[in-house]
Amino acid sequence: MRKLFLFIAVVFFIQPVILLGSDEVTSKELIADAKRSYKQVVKLNNPWRDTNKIIKKAEKAHNDKKYEKSIRLAKEALNQAEMAIEQHNSQKDSYRFLDN
Repeated sequence: MRKLFLFIAVVFFIQPVILLGSDEVTSKELIADAKRSYKQVVKLNNPWRDTNKIIKKAEKAHNDKKYEKSIRLAKEALNQAEMAIEQHNSQKDSYRFLDN
């Protein structure tokens, strides 16, 4: 849990510094972060429906050298993955009938 919050804090504070660099590198890093967070959500059995689709669209935009679109989509996917983790943590003590 602490690692997650540390990761979010690092991404939040380093993001403006990264944006000063090239868009290609930023896009690649954000896609990797989104994938990493999404894998964690899948392990928690709480993936949101569109997150993986958004990651694939971001990868396609990155491959087509549309880095601004790729960055926007990767940020959206990363946000959805982080919110899914937050949702899981807030509801993990509640009974979930679909998990049985």
